[in-house]
Amino acid sequence: MREIVAALEADDSSRAGDTVAVLRKRSPLMLHVSLRLVREARKLSLADELRLERDLVRHAFHLRPGTASETMEGIRALVVDKDQSPRWKPARIEDVTPEMVDAFFVSPSPKHAHPLRALN
Repeated sequence: MREIVAALEADDSSRAGDTVAVLRKRSPLMLHVSLRLVREARKLSLADELRLERDLVRHAFHLRPGTASETMEGIRALVVDKDQSPRWKPARIEDVTPEMVDAFFVSPSPKHAHPLRALN
């Protein structure tokens, strides 16, 4: 994600500027998670990809409890308070660590007990 944003910022076109402006408003952590999901999903079967996405959705609400959740902060800023000013943690794309992203890719369920274990 860092390299993508750096490349966009180095490009002086209006399209690149508009794109980086939108990216800078989004959750830095979830941008990293989404990019990794796209890259990893290419190697997975449909069933494994659906299991991974189900785990990611669960983590989006439960990995960080309550207001520490990126999902809940986005909802707060856009729907509840409508201040359009989410306070992301971390605040910058450059501050996201690999460990923060890795946590989203650890299944909360063992394979034998995963809710989507029967998918083939």
